[in-house]
Amino acid sequence: MIVSDVVKIKKIQNFDNLYIEKELCKIYKNPVRWAIVDIDNEYLTISVSYIIS
Repeated sequence: MIVSDVVKIKKIQNFDNLYIEKELCKIYKNPVRWAIVDIDNEYLTISVSYIIS
């Protein structure tokens, strides 16, 4: 089953896709897709879809 969630990850100076995907893999075993929905001074807010078994 694919489910969706919104999560905040720590913002670093020069973040990129690899950084975001690495951080998402720490939280979700099988992320399928993600999108940045908000950015503030400290965090990136990410909408993520992932697979659960």
